Amino acid sequence: MNLTKQLNLDKNNKIKVPQNMRRILIDVGLAGEAPNSGNWLINSTDRFVIGIEPLDYHWSMIENYKTSNSLRPWTDAIPVVQLEEGVVKFQGKNFCEIKNRFMKVHCAVDDVDEPTKKTFYKMDRRMGASGSSSLLKPSDKHPHFIEEEIQVDVMSLETILDHIDWDRFPFIEHIKTDCEGKDFDVVRSIGKHLDKVLFITSEVSEKNFDHWEGSHDQNLFRAFMKGKGFGEVVWRERFTDPNVTTTGAMYEITFINNKLYEPLRQSLDFYYARLDG
Repeated sequence: MNLTKQLNLDKNNKIKVPQNMRRILIDVGLAGEAPNSGNWLINSTDRFVIGIEPLDYHWSMIENYKTSNSLRPWTDAIPVVQLEEGVVKFQGKNFCEIKNRFMKVHCAVDDVDEPTKKTFYKMDRRMGASGSSSLLKPSDKHPHFIEEEIQVDVMSLETILDHIDWDRFPFIEHIKTDCEGKDFDVVRSIGKHLDKVLFITSEVSEKNFDHWEGSHDQNLFRAFMKGKGFGEVVWRERFTDPNVTTTGAMYEITFINNKLYEPLRQSLDFYYARLDG
């Protein structure tokens, strides 16, 4: 894997980030629309987003949805990144220009010591199931089938973060993971840089525990984050059955680095107030 090409490194071996950017955010697992990246880009003009996704098919959708031969219809319900046009589309409109605020990284992420290749299970594309593709093999309880087993480049987040200019960006604002049962491994792959990440949002659905062979245990994941000084600040829940308990329906958690947030509280509160205003 050519890291210099993948990560767009400068002569000092650092990721090239435009001078007008103030924050770095990392989106791991984009699917075909990259809605989290789109939301971040819409809400601020000084955020630089690193988008990481292993599937060619999803990148073709993110480049140009119309020419991608997507098997699922366009949606106006979420922000959609369109790199060829250089815009984020939302609710039928070109909501903002991307310009030079997004960096594409074409690989999967795992807790590996060095860049390598691994088998990736590309799930059936119908009804959007390709978004549930994973480095983990689906179990017999998974609702979709394997369309293809492919080899993909894999690296750790620590490898990527090793190339951040930490003198310019003392912390990463947000890392989001949606990695179909591999989220705990992806977060652990941050390695020595974990204490320099402010927010981490990860999928923790209990359904993934049954859908994938070797899926992480959400309770171990949450205990790990607590042990590293992170609190839980946002829970996103998805209820498909009115009788499902809150714990069983848990879908996504946002963790906050308490040790990092406290000394930055005043400046961060001002920054987010400006975004909201």
